[in-house]
Amino acid sequence: MRDRILFFGMVLAFGLLPVEDARSDDPPAPKVEALGPSERTSSTWVVGDHVLEKSRSINATNFGLSAPSDADQSVALAKAISHAANSPGIDTVYIPSGTYRFSRPIQLRSGVNLIGDGVGKTILEGRRLRSYLLNARRIDESKAFVTGLTLRNRYRTVAMYDVSNLHFYHVEFAGGIVRLEGCSDISLEGNLFRDNLGKSGYASDNCDRIRIVHNRFESIENGSINLSRHRDCYVAWNEITAKSLLDSGYAGIRLPNDAMNNLVEHNFIENHGRGIFVLSSSENNVIRNNVVHGSTKQGVLIQSSANRLESNVIVDAGEQSIYVVDAVASSSPTPSIADHNHLLRNVVYDTRSQRGDRFIALKVSTEGNTVVGNVVSSQHGREFKAIRPDVGNVERDNEYRRDVDQDQVRSLVQSIKERVAEHLELDESGQSSVLGSPSGR
Repeated sequence: MRDRILFFGMVLAFGLLPVEDARSDDPPAPKVEALGPSERTSSTWVVGDHVLEKSRSINATNFGLSAPSDADQSVALAKAISHAANSPGIDTVYIPSGTYRFSRPIQLRSGVNLIGDGVGKTILEGRRLRSYLLNARRIDESKAFVTGLTLRNRYRTVAMYDVSNLHFYHVEFAGGIVRLEGCSDISLEGNLFRDNLGKSGYASDNCDRIRIVHNRFESIENGSINLSRHRDCYVAWNEITAKSLLDSGYAGIRLPNDAMNNLVEHNFIENHGRGIFVLSSSENNVIRNNVVHGSTKQGVLIQSSANRLESNVIVDAGEQSIYVVDAVASSSPTPSIADHNHLLRNVVYDTRSQRGDRFIALKVSTEGNTVVGNVVSSQHGREFKAIRPDVGNVERDNEYRRDVDQDQVRSLVQSIKERVAEHLELDESGQSSVLGSPSGR
């Protein structure tokens, strides 16, 4: 809470993003329970704000799991998980440090926690595995945790189908995408997405109340977070980066296919094809207080109606900084109308020359939009605005000036990065320290 207060204090003090009273038509922010650092005591694991009793755990090595070994560990871990699922007094499978290789998918069971010794310490790795490494189907996980693990598999890392009430906490997802379909009430907090091949690091569909907070996405191939048909989800305080500009039509955060009533805030997005992309009839989403730094195409592209883009900072967009335009059938497989959006108090600036017809800060080509209180720097030649006239667009109090304070914006970026690093609990080696090593049972 102190960090959140400091963040807003900085914003107000710097005068970049003016204050406005909360609107009654904003979707309510989901209740976010603080998940603190993981701890180890003699008889319990403390994972966030949850306590897991070690007396209710088993050690997977007692079921034949071994490392280091080139042998397939699929059968041994399946035995341990099955034993925990069928034993009333057991709810946790502990996997000690080591690299374990799997030729078949690992199947989660309802109510069973998987706990390792930490990212980079307990490594579950697919070996010539073409399907997803970690799977579950049609189960209520009863608020179970997957924590303290590196999950590594090329292209496909995690797949959950019709799963609910599951927490991924301090996990490294390496090599492939995380895929949720038809899921609800799943949280991903304090995780590391690294070298993810495919459309997005998190690429999911038709989900409700997913919580994606305090994660770091790095070295993504095409995009980072794809919220297709997501409803009432919360995406906040994520650091979303790529080593260099991605030449991709995807985005740092993408909301396609009727994504509704989602809240996206306090994310830092860097070097993606687009920073934020709202498309294909996705409506009533609130996108606020994010920083988009560097994009090949638009900083923010909106091709849907009735969304709210407020108090974001867009830096060095490769084309338009903020672009609102219909998606027409001749150029898009998912045509949709982009009317009645609100663009409020966003800040746009550049750190290098951006001259030409494409470099427009505020481009609105649709009807009935509200464009109010935005600030655009003229210092490096970006054009101010191109807002379609005579179709009901409301435009007022927008400013075109040289004196956007870039140092203060950099401070905002740093505050997001520090918040993410705090929840990742990185040690001096850059790895995530999650849990101690109990003996299990």
